[in-house]
Amino acid sequence: MPAMSRPHFWRHPLCLAPRALHPWLTEAGSLTARLKKSFPALRVRVLRQGWQRPVRDELCELRLQRPEAFAAVREVLLLDGDVPLVFAHSATPRQALRGGFHLLERTGSRPLGALLFADPTITRSPLAWCRVDRRHPLWRRAKLAAGPLPPRLWARRSVFFSGRDRLLVTEVFLPATNPKTV
Repeated sequence: MPAMSRPHFWRHPLCLAPRALHPWLTEAGSLTARLKKSFPALRVRVLRQGWQRPVRDELCELRLQRPEAFAAVREVLLLDGDVPLVFAHSATPRQALRGGFHLLERTGSRPLGALLFADPTITRSPLAWCRVDRRHPLWRRAKLAAGPLPPRLWARRSVFFSGRDRLLVTEVFLPATNPKTV
């Protein structure tokens, strides 16, 4: 499996994250499945799904050469009832929708992890972590979706591989998963 190149931004040491957040940040299996154990009323709200330009720090991970390139992007909120827990952002190049990640377009309000972890041919890169703040586009999108947020939040990301196709998944942990994220 190719290594994730991890721009310097995504190399924050995990030890800097609040200890209570470590189990969420390091979950190797489906984050959604783990969240369901702690939050039985967990549901997925699809915020957007379609073509858009990836965030700049995603270009390398997706092997997109041009900043003006478009990717298939899906953004969701994972909620406990009406309480936002995680803002999730997934991006994949156009050709992956004709290949290994063709089911992405038909995911609807189902958790993406249910598809990814059900297919034994899909592999995953190691996780990378960082603290995002209002300068990062995903913090700003999470704020639009979830409302007021602390100035800094912890996020993790990894690349899923299906053959040569890539799907980058980033999860931003909102205050309800750990009130001490500020």
